[in-house]
Amino acid sequence: MNGTDVTGEIIAKMHEDASGIPANIHEMPFFKEQLEQMNMIPCGYHRYYYRTEEMLAHMLEEYQDPAIGTRAEQVKQTEAELFELYKDPHLDHKPEQLSKRGGAHYSDAACETIASIYANKNTHIVVSTKNNGAVPDLAPDDVVEVSAYVGATGAKPIAFGSLAPAEKGWLQVMKNMELCVEEAAVTGDYGIALQAFILNPLIPSGETAKRVLDELLIAHKDHLPQFAEKIAELEASGVTVKDEIVRSLHPIEQA
Repeated sequence: MNGTDVTGEIIAKMHEDASGIPANIHEMPFFKEQLEQMNMIPCGYHRYYYRTEEMLAHMLEEYQDPAIGTRAEQVKQTEAELFELYKDPHLDHKPEQLSKRGGAHYSDAACETIASIYANKNTHIVVSTKNNGAVPDLAPDDVVEVSAYVGATGAKPIAFGSLAPAEKGWLQVMKNMELCVEEAAVTGDYGIALQAFILNPLIPSGETAKRVLDELLIAHKDHLPQFAEKIAELEASGVTVKDEIVRSLHPIEQA
């Protein structure tokens, strides 16, 4: 508020106390030297990119424990319990399961955004909106999640400026991966979908990326009519869905 940069102090505190880490993200600290060099505070989900090895090991541990399961299985189980609770018209308290779902305070942000648009409050809110040059390392038409002033005419993103090489590299790789996914979803172009999987740093490139894509297409074929021809070709060639993917489509069993 008074113009004093306290980023360094926050980084130091982050390595003294793990409080503030979302409940749905494994507690794995960032490398302190990396944050000090960046002089920035990463989103909690950046752990999957900056500490991929450790996060994967933790996820595999959860996967191998039927009582825990993968994050997707956990969320599906939680949502099933929540929808059952919501059937009760007399429910008058916040279900404990919501704390496990993630997305805390999203409702507050949504309500404040609606109020700001209606009353033209020009409130400072973090929203996903058209870039319009706020982040010059991305195209003007790209959607970005940034601080913006929200009023009756919509969101006016606050200009941030260019990023340093490391952060710019991550940002551009992930945005272009997303753009490939979107184009593939609209067109049913298998080649561009494969490009997205190869671009994604969480998927080993080469045969593994292709195998993951092929199995996911078959597993979700009922929802992917735009890929029907390619899926039929994959099935005819003998591609099958592994038990791991089949399991991920169903909620975990209660221990």
